[in-house]
Amino acid sequence: MTGKTIPNKVKLQINTTGAWRDVLRFCTHDVDTDLVQQAAANMVLHADSSGNTTLRLATDDGRNTALIRWDMKKGWVEA
Repeated sequence: MTGKTIPNKVKLQINTTGAWRDVLRFCTHDVDTDLVQQAAANMVLHADSSGNTTLRLATDDGRNTALIRWDMKKGWVEA
């Protein structure tokens, strides 16, 4: 991930039609966040040729604060 400090509990979200939806929640101390990011981006790259799908890692604390975002043009960038 980027140099930004991320909280312990986060969630991967996907946006295909204008609304963010949860894909999975995980603990950053137990899971390799970089692998989750790579897997999610690869899934979208192989399954969605439209280029409209976006991803993000957000806090899992009720606020859903975006930490990093992904799209086909820019890849993963800080939110």
